[in-house]
Amino acid sequence: MNRPPHRINRIALALVGLVLLAGGVLALLRGTGFFGAAGPDAALLVPGERHYAAASGWVWPAVGAAAALLAVAGLVWALAQLRRAGVRTIALEADLSRGATRLSAVAVTDALEDELQSYRGVHRARARLIHSSRHPRLDLRITLAADADPRPIRARIEQQALTHLRRVLDQEDLPARIRLDITPRPAGGRIG
Repeated sequence: MNRPPHRINRIALALVGLVLLAGGVLALLRGTGFFGAAGPDAALLVPGERHYAAASGWVWPAVGAAAALLAVAGLVWALAQLRRAGVRTIALEADLSRGATRLSAVAVTDALEDELQSYRGVHRARARLIHSSRHPRLDLRITLAADADPRPIRARIEQQALTHLRRVLDQEDLPARIRLDITPRPAGGRIG
C-alpha cells in the first residue's frame, strides 16, 4: 500500500497525540488520588527501581539523553510539517506503458519566473510546483513594485503565464495559488 506522506504524517501525529493524551489523563487521575493508595504523594518508582537508579550512575543521564533525542526528533518532525514538499520532476506521460517522460520542475518554474519578471510592475516572482509529480499544484509569490496596479498584472498572469504553463504541462486544470505582495514605498514616499 502506497500512502502519500501527508496521510502518514496525519496518522502518526494522531497516534502520538492519543498516546500523550492517555498519558496525561492517567497522570491527572493519579495526581488527584483516583487510584486510591497511589495518590499524589506516592513515588512513581517502586523501591527496587529507585535503588537501582541511584546505584547506577548511567540511568538518569541515559533517560535525559533519550528525552533530548525525542525532543529534537519531535522538533524536526514539526518543522517538516511547516514546509511544503516541492516536486522535483513532472510526469508528462499519462500512460506508463508507453514510456516515461519527465520534465525538471526547476526548469519549468525558472522559465515561469523569467516570464513573470518580464511583466511591467513585477519586481520579483517565485514559483514552486508542489503536491505530486502526476498532479502538481502551482504556488506563486509575486512581489509588485509599489506603484503597480495588481489587477491587470493578475489578469495577465492568469491569461498568459498560467495558460503557457498549463499547455506545456498538458494539464489544463493545474491549480494555482497566487500571492501578490507590494514592495513598500521608500520612507520619503517617492519612488525612483
